[in-house]
Amino acid sequence: MKKFQFSLEKVLEVKEIEEKIIQKDLMTVQREILDNENLILEIQEKISQERINLSIINHKGAGSAEIMIHYKYLDSLQKRIDLIKNELKSLYQKENLLKLELTHKSQEKKSLERLKEIKFEEYKKDFNKSQQIILDEISIQNFRIRQESHK
Repeated sequence: MKKFQFSLEKVLEVKEIEEKIIQKDLMTVQREILDNENLILEIQEKISQERINLSIINHKGAGSAEIMIHYKYLDSLQKRIDLIKNELKSLYQKENLLKLELTHKSQEKKSLERLKEIKFEEYKKDFNKSQQIILDEISIQNFRIRQESHK
């Protein structure tokens, strides 16, 4: 009997490759999210430090031009945070879509793997059945040979 071959093996391989690609894309997006979240924290730390500096400058009695420069810098940092937060929103959406897609691909792959298991069990059953038929034939032949030799 020929060895077991799953007719949808190539499809299963494609599903596995697609799943790995989606996993890689998801990891990339999650890395971007983490990087942006860390960047926001860094900028918030800069804002806190700049406010401390601004407070010190106010107590020293600095000129209004210098104070305006610091306020504009604070404003630019806040705008940068807002831009990063908008980018994060789109990254979160992309992450959710990739998670859904990954779930779908994983389900497809598991269905094919389950089908492969079922087909393999059928193959083993058929193989065992054919082996049993051969063994039965051999036993019958041996029995006949013994019967003829006893005559």
